[in-house]
Amino acid sequence: MEIKATGFGWIETDRARFDTDIVIYPDGRIENRYRHLTGDNHTVGKKEVVRVLANTKAQLVIGTGQEGIVQLSADALQFLQDNNIVYHLAPTPEAITIYNRLDPPKAAIFHVTC
Repeated sequence: MEIKATGFGWIETDRARFDTDIVIYPDGRIENRYRHLTGDNHTVGKKEVVRVLANTKAQLVIGTGQEGIVQLSADALQFLQDNNIVYHLAPTPEAITIYNRLDPPKAAIFHVTC
């Protein structure tokens, strides 16, 4: 699967265009990020990271929005470090390039505004 492009409020993969934040699981499944979001959409928390990684050691790409507003919570960062999970945090336009270059297993959380 490849991410084709992004702009304010949207992201396009080789499968479809989405007008909302998305999560890409290690198995390639794509889901609206807000389906399971608990809390602030501008912070990626531990619960979200654990759910997205689905008990794998996949690399995680976090697209922090068009202007890089989204942050990783302290407990999410600690979880990633404690479990030696490689993660990439970058504004969404840069994050899609990173995601496309990575070999599987990989997972992603993409914020498409701010």
